[in-house]
Amino acid sequence: MIWVILSLILLPAVLTLVWPFLRPAGPERRHVDQGMGVYRQQLDELAADVAGGRISKADAETMETEIKRRMLRLGRTEGKPSVKSGNGKAYRPVALFLAIAVPVACIGLYLDLGSPDKPSSPLASRDIAAERMALQNHDAGMLVQRLVTALKEQPENLDGWILLATTLSRMERYEQAAETFLKATILAPNAAELFVSAGENFYFAADGHVSDAAAEAFDKAYEIDPANPGARYYRALRMAQGGDTTAALDAWVALYRDSPAEAPFMPVLKNRIEQTAAETGTDLGDLLVDKETIESGPGPTSEDIANAANMTPEDRQAMITSMVEGLADRMAETPDYAGLMRLGQVYGTLGEHGKAADAYARARELRPDDLAALQNEAFAHVQAEGKNGIPPASAVDLYRDVLEKDPAHPEALWYLGVAEAAAENEAAARDYWTRLLSATNTESPLHQAATEAIKSLSGALKN
Repeated sequence: MIWVILSLILLPAVLTLVWPFLRPAGPERRHVDQGMGVYRQQLDELAADVAGGRISKADAETMETEIKRRMLRLGRTEGKPSVKSGNGKAYRPVALFLAIAVPVACIGLYLDLGSPDKPSSPLASRDIAAERMALQNHDAGMLVQRLVTALKEQPENLDGWILLATTLSRMERYEQAAETFLKATILAPNAAELFVSAGENFYFAADGHVSDAAAEAFDKAYEIDPANPGARYYRALRMAQGGDTTAALDAWVALYRDSPAEAPFMPVLKNRIEQTAAETGTDLGDLLVDKETIESGPGPTSEDIANAANMTPEDRQAMITSMVEGLADRMAETPDYAGLMRLGQVYGTLGEHGKAADAYARARELRPDDLAALQNEAFAHVQAEGKNGIPPASAVDLYRDVLEKDPAHPEALWYLGVAEAAAENEAAARDYWTRLLSATNTESPLHQAATEAIKSLSGALKN
């Protein structure tokens, strides 16, 4: 039965292929008559235009001469045959070849791949990993296209930029991922982790070398949050790659001591410390003894973290609150800069922006010249007290201090411009935003926002 069906399918297909080669040649059609007809129609239309006064006789004579010249040239080709549409005798060998080759090829392919009597290809003979990777890359590529399209319409969508950067990184398009993370920092200039992510992708793009671009990103992350483990680790790695292994080892040891035992990067850090100590001949003593047995600071244990997964949202929130209160109590008794900066970040994550501002202010007291604490405190005031994105007076004063330390600081220029526009000081607002345009990339969302803000100064923001 299957062969009858195959024959019914193949017969029309073969006839369709061979018929043009078998049909007899028909009478020749010439294109001369058709061309002459077109030119005669043009002459008639030209005469009508002259009669209607739409064209002068002088111009008409010139055009008429040109048309007649073309008619004469076309007439010289009369008698030359056009290409035949078929020639049965000449192409019969081709038709015979197709009539035999096509069915044979189709039947052979069916017997090799499609026969129901043929067993399936063994699973072991297939490269499953390659197939899965191809599918993932295809899906990721489509996701990237959708994200790029969406971000053109919503360039202020921070989550979209982060998702795009993360997807590019998973596709091993590290350079593009790093640049995308940097674009995300325009919307979140105080997010140290975004700068660390950008630096890591520059690092991967450079085949495991902390390039200048990576170092710049890590330095920015460290400036924002000196306690950030990623920034500290890679800055030390930059020292080691530059030949200063002793300073690098000291930095890694300090990071090891400051970090909780359950931190995911601890095995890598421990291995790096051991290798560098061996290279420099440094005796580590009992430094690398399991931190679980020597850590005295309060915090969640591995058991606490495991239990948290089974908690209700209310219980989980209570545990988080308890941990934050514990950190706040320690900072009240023995304040230190890194701890206060961490406390400010935690309060900001919880939406307690007033408390975050207080924590950053206390950190600034310990380091009066620190830009990170200053800008974080200013932004916390905007989140806590600002209305419709307009910074309160407390934030304005702090942002003015930020500009004294960094005259091209994008966030400070933006919010000071907003404040001046709200106060109907259009000249001052325009000055801040014009400086912002010079300080940012033309494709950045903040640059675009400043451009639109300058255009709309006549309708400046009001409370």
